[in-house]
Amino acid sequence: MISLYLPGTSPIHCAPAWLKLLVLALGAIVLSLLPNSWGLAAAAFLLPALAYAAAGLSARIMARDLRAMLVLVIFLVGTQLIFSPPLAAVCNTARVLAVVLLAQVLTRTTRVQEMVEVAQTCLRPLRRVGVSPTAVGLAMALAITSIGQVAGIVTQVRQAQRSRGVRLAPWAWVMPVLVLTLRHADDVGDALQARGAAD
Repeated sequence: MISLYLPGTSPIHCAPAWLKLLVLALGAIVLSLLPNSWGLAAAAFLLPALAYAAAGLSARIMARDLRAMLVLVIFLVGTQLIFSPPLAAVCNTARVLAVVLLAQVLTRTTRVQEMVEVAQTCLRPLRRVGVSPTAVGLAMALAITSIGQVAGIVTQVRQAQRSRGVRLAPWAWVMPVLVLTLRHADDVGDALQARGAAD
């Protein structure tokens, strides 16, 4: 499985995982509570840019992350314009985009194991009601690392299609990606079952 983590020595890299998760949660809460305004929309775009810069992540990485969310942005703006004024649609989309990009900074500057350990520590008191911190931590690790795996599959399929020199519809890569992703999920399931983790 592929991790999104990029090694570095920035202040964000060096900060403890629990602090970064706390800041992300507080940032999401603050963004959701602030009233709609064009200033909020601008700040919601500026905040992730500053976070990427502080983490030593290049503008190219941020641009790539933005391109990956283009369909989501179009969908959010389009659906909200049906029910909301333009300002509300832009601000709500900017909020979601900002939180997702900040979460990207988190995953690129924090090892998966560190985030899993934080989650397991927080869930430890719930053992009394039958919650297994180990199982939740494993599920969290699989979810995070699978994001990188799926992104790698998409890149692989798109490059293979371009190398053939065949012009295909923009959505022609969806089916191969879906097949390879399901195959990867089967492989992960088989590996977990072989190790006795499926129980």
